[in-house]
Amino acid sequence: MKSSLKHYGSCKIFLMIVAAVMFCGCFFSCSKNITVSSLTGTLDEVDRYIIQGQSEAALKLLVKTDKKSLPPVARLGIYRRYVKLGETARAEKLIKSCLKKNPNDKQLLAVYSSILLKKKNIKEALSVSKKLSGTEYGSLYAEALLRSRLENADAVYSFDDFCSDDYVQVYFDAYSGSKDNRWLRNCAVVNLIKGKTEQAFAVYPKTFQDSTDAYFWSLVTYDNKKFVDAAENLKTAMTLLDRELADEYDLKRNIHIKRNLNLKIRALLADSYINLSEEKLAEKERNSLLEYITTLEDEALNSGDINIAGGISSDDVLSIIYLNSAVWALSRDDLKGAYNLLSFCVQHWPDFVPGLIAYGNYAYNSNQLKLDDPMTQELRKLGIRSMDMEAYDELPKIPVEDAIARMEDSLGRFKNFELYVAKLDLEDKIQNYSDKAYYGKIYNTIERNTLGTNLYPPEIARYAVHGLLMLDRKEEAESLFNLYISSRYQFDDQKNFYDELFIHIHEIQKWEVEYAAWFAAEAGKAKLACQLYEFVVFNEYIKDSKKVREISPRASISAMMNLSMIYSSTKQKSEALALYGKTASLSQNLREKSEALYRVGILYNEMDKVEDAIKSLKYSVYLNPDHSRARLLLAKLKG
Repeated sequence: MKSSLKHYGSCKIFLMIVAAVMFCGCFFSCSKNITVSSLTGTLDEVDRYIIQGQSEAALKLLVKTDKKSLPPVARLGIYRRYVKLGETARAEKLIKSCLKKNPNDKQLLAVYSSILLKKKNIKEALSVSKKLSGTEYGSLYAEALLRSRLENADAVYSFDDFCSDDYVQVYFDAYSGSKDNRWLRNCAVVNLIKGKTEQAFAVYPKTFQDSTDAYFWSLVTYDNKKFVDAAENLKTAMTLLDRELADEYDLKRNIHIKRNLNLKIRALLADSYINLSEEKLAEKERNSLLEYITTLEDEALNSGDINIAGGISSDDVLSIIYLNSAVWALSRDDLKGAYNLLSFCVQHWPDFVPGLIAYGNYAYNSNQLKLDDPMTQELRKLGIRSMDMEAYDELPKIPVEDAIARMEDSLGRFKNFELYVAKLDLEDKIQNYSDKAYYGKIYNTIERNTLGTNLYPPEIARYAVHGLLMLDRKEEAESLFNLYISSRYQFDDQKNFYDELFIHIHEIQKWEVEYAAWFAAEAGKAKLACQLYEFVVFNEYIKDSKKVREISPRASISAMMNLSMIYSSTKQKSEALALYGKTASLSQNLREKSEALYRVGILYNEMDKVEDAIKSLKYSVYLNPDHSRARLLLAKLKG
């Protein structure tokens, strides 16, 4: 199954990057105990006057007391009583006067920030409350900052504007003031976007507040391959959702939202079971899900006003579910089931890009001729078909031209470079271009989609670099790649390319870093290539004062293989063995698994661990009987 974050709209799943400020009522009370004994009796007397309705007497006594030299904590007691008496001007004047003498007092800063926020003096509140960031009163700075952004009519902010590292503390402060888990989700979002998985989990809530909360953390655990936790979180989400559905309050308005969430929870639970190799549970959940879909009213499924957080509509959810079901069917060699599901998907959601791409892949694969053995060929000449032959001949096939036409229709309505490149790839497979024609197509594609000097959409750049490498034009591919990266990330052309790359490395996409690593390796820069591949493959963080390194959930198998080979070539055999083993366990492709185990066998042989080498090679050949090098080495070692 594909990554859930990709399934459900990438960063669009993150539910509240900038929500309406909702923690105004969370400002602390200043009713702390005053320990100044000489003042206690006076303030008690003021309180009695207030209770008895003798406001003038209370105010007269307060003003008299206010003139005395008192510490800030005592002044806060006077402030509080001014507020009770409705003397807001006096109260504000008192706090401002105290701040002049005690400019760093957190309680005074907090009180004055609260005053300014209530008066909607956001600019000054932002300035005053800045010192409170990261303190117990940090929610005031969080509110001031967010309101300053939200209330600036002249400014236009994007999603990325609220995803800087600086906002992590802001969101956490907002949570501290409001105890609303949505702010914790914001903290997690920013860290996840930056690839800081451990920091994201550092704000994992002790309890989930509702089904949406539980579902969000299910996505996070799923994408980090913590499938047991994901399944448990999803079960909790279902329990919470059942309670919410049972609550009739405002249910009519939210019914479509809840149904959509139900679909997503159950779909991801099925995927979690698949990743846990619980195929029976997965099949049960998937079948139950499809049955549930069929029971929903047409109006609930197709109405245009159904829209939930993140911009995901009911149609989006269902298209994902059907695509997942098709992928699952393919993994079980159920080609008829996959055909039916993919056909349904593209007919009902003609602009769903992942569905169109999967449909195109199925079309190409279904039209690849199966080479019959001599006996089968003779049977065909005689007009005889075995059961296996009948089964193959009856498999539903999709014309590749139909898949390309559907892609073109969608591109005519919506510009999507991922789909555009998928169409190009499909055309490349069936056209069988000459090298010259393919080379011309690459540059024609670049010219048609240029965004500026050496600047193209990332999908186009990737297509072009890959194409040039397929033509064995390595130097040309590297030149194109380097110019594209330099232009996209505004490198200083007076400095070394790789020096600039490391300066901007946290901005650069993983596939771009991976290509840079590959080119470095090709140039014999093993140390540099190793550093770049390690950035792609590993997540590093500090835990219990120790540096911890773990495989990134978004590391590609190719990057892991290449890094393993570099380790092996630089005599880091233990690192190579460990990473080859991890690669073999994570890959879903049998040929990839086989290749990793073959290389493990080579390393064991070099280390004179012949028995271990033979075990690895046997497993390699078992997974891929056509792996000739593994078979040859195995035969040599067995002697």
